[in-house]
Amino acid sequence: MSQHVLFISAHLDDAILSCGDYIDALVHNNYRVTIATVFTGMGTELSMLARILHKKFGLGMDTMDVRREEDIHAAKALGASVLHLNLLECIYRKNKDGSPVYSKLNELFNTEVRTEHQVMEEIVSVLSSQIQFENYDGIYVPLGIGRHIDHCLVRQAAERCGLRAGNSTGGHIRLIYYEDLPYLCFNNDLTWRTELAAGLIERSVKLGRSNLTAKLNAALKYGSQISLLWTSRFSMLRQMAEHARGAARQSKLQGPESGNYFFRVYTADANEPVPLSESGT
Repeated sequence: MSQHVLFISAHLDDAILSCGDYIDALVHNNYRVTIATVFTGMGTELSMLARILHKKFGLGMDTMDVRREEDIHAAKALGASVLHLNLLECIYRKNKDGSPVYSKLNELFNTEVRTEHQVMEEIVSVLSSQIQFENYDGIYVPLGIGRHIDHCLVRQAAERCGLRAGNSTGGHIRLIYYEDLPYLCFNNDLTWRTELAAGLIERSVKLGRSNLTAKLNAALKYGSQISLLWTSRFSMLRQMAEHARGAARQSKLQGPESGNYFFRVYTADANEPVPLSESGT
């Protein structure tokens, strides 16, 4: 029976933009891959910030319906399945008095997780009720590079759920951390290695040109997000290709093997099996 791994994603594009090439490699090595996205619901009476972002999406009133369809098509292109958990992402959340929790874009990247205690509990509840952590051979969670509040919330909630599941079953839940793209490429979070990856071990998985091509093809399915995160489709594709080339240079995978590169993930234990890594399964 094939092994089953889970990628937990804050938003509808996060896992594939960050790990689409790795997901493609897993699928082609007979792994079953599920992508669980936490924030897939949409609020009513949109804030000014939400309306501005919706205008950039260019999707009208059916924003989340279209984005969920984009996600399904992107995952299908890689051979993965999806699970949408339907919580409200930060731009839709409201205070008790009805005012928006976030009114400025920069607030999304400068908010402490502890201020969103209720949302944290909602994430833990939905993850615990809809996902059996102990049934997966590996669970991938975002490091939180860029400090987007939703990414940070999802990481900490997944850690809590993993610990709880391990304690209740007497087993060990394998959490594997992935780098958040495109935020890593923006180079705005200069201390992520010493803060977000502190105590974690960098692990490498060798990927090839076909995996990168599959990722780029899947990423293009997220048409609504391209204008939000990049100036054009070309700039998106170039950034992803340059990221892979940079990984190849760092790992000295050049010459006859040009086109190959190492994809990085992180584990708490150097002996923790990582699917497709040289020391993994």
